[in-house]
Amino acid sequence: MSSPAKGTENDYNSAGFWSDKAESWHDFMPGVRRRILVNNSAATAALYKMNRGAEVPLHSHPQAQYGVCIEGAGVFKVGDKSWTMKKGDSYYIPPSVIHGLKIDPNADTTLVEFFTPIRRDFLKDTWPADGPT
Repeated sequence: MSSPAKGTENDYNSAGFWSDKAESWHDFMPGVRRRILVNNSAATAALYKMNRGAEVPLHSHPQAQYGVCIEGAGVFKVGDKSWTMKKGDSYYIPPSVIHGLKIDPNADTTLVEFFTPIRRDFLKDTWPADGPT
């Protein structure tokens, strides 16, 4: 039996372990690098490293989005509201709500985000589990 290839949905019914390796990171947009942590039928988890001053333009998607700011800061615009996010803050964005993010010009920022259900558009950057072995 061969192991799954990059771009394949991770198996929801199997435990998995993903190591941090260089090839799992890619440039998502200027100043933003992303690593898909896990991507299965229930949810998608992603880690973002964002350069100071980077910007994620206004957009929407049908998945709910949850996140936590591990380090750094920025200003979120969600619908007609905005708020300043800083290290330790968490957030929730309902499905299909327009949102965007402008990273603080003085702080590189790291975010962990979760989406439900799966982000199939992220499959191209999804790696198979490294284990358990």
